[in-house]
Amino acid sequence: KVVEMGFDPTTSKFVEALKVFYKLSDKTIEEKLCILDKRLGFAVGDVWEIFKKSPISLALSEQKIANSVEAFRGLGFSKDEITTILKNFPRCLSLSAETVKKKTEFVVKQMNWPLKAVALFPQVLGYSMEKRI
Repeated sequence: KVVEMGFDPTTSKFVEALKVFYKLSDKTIEEKLCILDKRLGFAVGDVWEIFKKSPISLALSEQKIANSVEAFRGLGFSKDEITTILKNFPRCLSLSAETVKKKTEFVVKQMNWPLKAVALFPQVLGYSMEKRI
């Protein structure tokens, strides 16, 4: 089933996906995909791209996913920018809303990055502001 979803059995993502899909029922997986698709308005193809890059994201709660997306909206990111962020750095779904806000504000206000730059290089949200920046 994981192979049918497009995961390459020779990669670590395949093993990660196998672990996640083994723990979740088909119904739960569909519900998780519907969170971003129907409830939050993302295209189905984008949702699959996000989860193929970070299968562990499927294990996050509906509330956690919604809170992450709302945090980005609250910071002023457009829907397209949020899609770009999630596609390029899906692990950001596991960050708390407070962490996303704190790191985005630091990069924008202290480092004078335009908000769009954060959308284009969202990996910066995974950095330790104290140690790496």
